[in-house]
Amino acid sequence: MVHLYLRVNFIYPDISQSLAWVGYTSLGLVSYFFCLSFFRDLLIIISLIALKIKQLFIKPKKAPFFNPERRGFLFKASGLTITALSTSAAAFGYFSALREPKVVQIDIKLKEAFKNLKGLKIVQFTDLHVGSTIKYNYVKRVCDTINTLKADLVVFTGDLADGSPQDLALDVSPLMDLYTPLGKYFVTGNHEYYSGAKRWLHEVKLLGFEPLINEHRVIEYNNGLLTLAGVTDIRAGSFFKDHVSSPEKAIQGCPENSFKLLCAHQPKSIYRASQAGFDLQLSGHTHGGQYFPFNYFIRLKHPFVKGVYHYQNTQLYVSQGTGYWGPPLRLGTFPEITLFKFI
Repeated sequence: MVHLYLRVNFIYPDISQSLAWVGYTSLGLVSYFFCLSFFRDLLIIISLIALKIKQLFIKPKKAPFFNPERRGFLFKASGLTITALSTSAAAFGYFSALREPKVVQIDIKLKEAFKNLKGLKIVQFTDLHVGSTIKYNYVKRVCDTINTLKADLVVFTGDLADGSPQDLALDVSPLMDLYTPLGKYFVTGNHEYYSGAKRWLHEVKLLGFEPLINEHRVIEYNNGLLTLAGVTDIRAGSFFKDHVSSPEKAIQGCPENSFKLLCAHQPKSIYRASQAGFDLQLSGHTHGGQYFPFNYFIRLKHPFVKGVYHYQNTQLYVSQGTGYWGPPLRLGTFPEITLFKFI
């Protein structure tokens, strides 16, 4: 099956892309069928248990709600309802995932010691997941939107693509046209390591990004100093020993009087980042849960899902992601580009 897919992908790229759209969209539709059927069945089980308990104490005066005559009708009606709801949710989520990314502005209130950095504008985008269903046109729209924001610098916080640079070079090429006077920077996410992180690090350099591999750059702005640091994904050490994530190493040797900003793909880096002394961490990874009901279930695994958080002395912002992973669906979330303005 894998060899067949590779053969189709190489010889008939348009067919391969169409199959990917059908497959991923169907996966999202099936997930809604499963979730709604699960909740339907759970409700029925609870109702039956409650009915049995009631019958132990109160003799029913009329036929029970779930009698054999009604049971078939109820299951048929609920099945049709689940089909309609699943199809509607998948259709709405499809268009939400592919719409123009929303620009979210976050104001960062500076302490007096960093007042010279007022007016600095930083754009974060993340989790683009260029691959089978996110292609050149979407990447171009993202880059055009970022350029209109006229930021001083741009950071990408991981999960650029699902695939090899050789296959996706054209699709990521609009990133070369991003321009900011203070540069554009890149940190790895977990998906870089699934797709060949070192090859992608070479590719992003060609696109004009500077990777930050547990290191920092000191940026001067209006007589103020910004330490811009980046770490590898927290799981990177299981792929390459020299990529073990280290906020401590990333901040080492930076000016004490600088504002210390860390770019880290996974929000869970905040624990070590705070201990290391960072003022702000920018992350992605969670996609905000991407679509209902997983945007609620994700909180069982990730304590930081989307938006602004404060952990000890460090502020954390978690983006909902600029692209999506897997099914082209967003329900309860939206594709995001984040503009940070220092005030």
